[in-house]
Amino acid sequence: MHGIIFFYIQKFADVATAGTTTWLKLRETVSTSASRYLPNETYPDGEAVGLLQSLAERTGEPLPTLVERFGEFLAPHLVKVAGRHIDPAWRTLDLIENTESIIHTMIRATNPGAEPPVLEAVRNSPNELHLVYGSSRQLCVLARGIMKGVAKHFGESITIEETSCMLDGGPFCSFVVQDDSHETHSARSPLSETITFDPDSGKQQPVEAGGWQSAHPFVDRPVGELPQAIGGFPIKSLIGHGGMGRVYLGRDGRLERQVAIKLMHPSRAADAVSRQRFLRESKATAAINHPHVVTIYQVGEHDGLPYIVMQHVDGPNLADYRIAAGETVATAEAVRIGRELAEGLTAAHEHGLVHRDIKPDNILLEGPSRRVRIIDFGLARELESAETRLTMDGAVVGTPAYMSPERIGVEEVDAKSDLFGLGVILYELLAGRLPFEGKSMVSILAAIARGTPPALAELVPEAPQALTDLVMQLLAHDKADRPATAAEVARKLAVIEQTLG
Repeated sequence: MHGIIFFYIQKFADVATAGTTTWLKLRETVSTSASRYLPNETYPDGEAVGLLQSLAERTGEPLPTLVERFGEFLAPHLVKVAGRHIDPAWRTLDLIENTESIIHTMIRATNPGAEPPVLEAVRNSPNELHLVYGSSRQLCVLARGIMKGVAKHFGESITIEETSCMLDGGPFCSFVVQDDSHETHSARSPLSETITFDPDSGKQQPVEAGGWQSAHPFVDRPVGELPQAIGGFPIKSLIGHGGMGRVYLGRDGRLERQVAIKLMHPSRAADAVSRQRFLRESKATAAINHPHVVTIYQVGEHDGLPYIVMQHVDGPNLADYRIAAGETVATAEAVRIGRELAEGLTAAHEHGLVHRDIKPDNILLEGPSRRVRIIDFGLARELESAETRLTMDGAVVGTPAYMSPERIGVEEVDAKSDLFGLGVILYELLAGRLPFEGKSMVSILAAIARGTPPALAELVPEAPQALTDLVMQLLAHDKADRPATAAEVARKLAVIEQTLG
């Protein structure tokens, strides 16, 4: 275990025992070595647990209670240590969501032999996050305490529900963390670092350059002064931010047009893996010239941080549009959106690219005609590429509800995975619900892994049979049973569209 934990156990011991137990006496209970537990070294896990056990005996507390209390004590200190890797705009759920990348940057990347816990987070709504914790140490109680301590640090209130636990025989621990501090709730996922859009007003929520007002669509909080220019483009406002970075509205004076500029966050840019993924997104998208794929204009660096200058799309993403439209979208409109999405995917696949994260947040609807524009090729992967995966082995990357079964398992991901995501989107637009549902990330993944969703024809009997059959084929568990190509799907949807008038 990393020595910094021992360093803070020492500080915690003074608090927990009100100074009645000296650190040297406590240390003698677990180690016969002359170890000083230096913050920059590593030590056996058992010694840390032994120290906490000795503290529990001295305070008369059950060990789990004391370990959770230690987590609460530890949290603000860890926030301070990791300060330069934390976006000032983040709050509790933001920090929990990005903890895995911080751990990778601070520990794994600098100490390949280290084995910190694996944390996988999915932000299902602005106020709810699902977290999977995996570690041979099985210190989920400590993780719970740290989350509580982070909330206290930010002056927020959270509710934590543990839906599965290693201590009860599960393969990992699963938490549902809910922010009770803010009343804004939405079905929209904030995972996409794109333009924020208010479906009620139909307007983007800007921040004037040099101001301190937040552009976060859910929580009003300071984000700091905006840069005056990036890559020679004057900055007008902040229009979105997420785990990877921030998106600014800029001005292209030469062509008299607005542009969107995504600037990578310093904590992510410090990690070579994240930096490579960010730059790969821009190169992958720039290679595609298609009316249903967002256009990339320029790639560069600003103060050492990678940035992408792209087309500014005036309109909501599909998630916000669906919320504004109500439970379902008209059949003809759903078919049109599906066809245009399939055409954009066809262009990407013909360039040898698989998007790998097709979801409503990554589909913008441009202008009055609501033309589809696919964005965020951040997980895009070259077909038939032998490159090393840009994620940890076994890590779940993406949004679970739209993941194909092969994304969850070990089967190779190819263009058929994008077709599955298209099927989920069409199902949701037509039926007003997801084909695979669950109360947690784990239950959603389990539902996808089991296979067949409820028959769409029974949920939407008025829809053409050709359409419901196609959507169910797109959702086939075995990718060999899905349509052969996105181009084939586009052609079939075009025929259906004609019959709908």
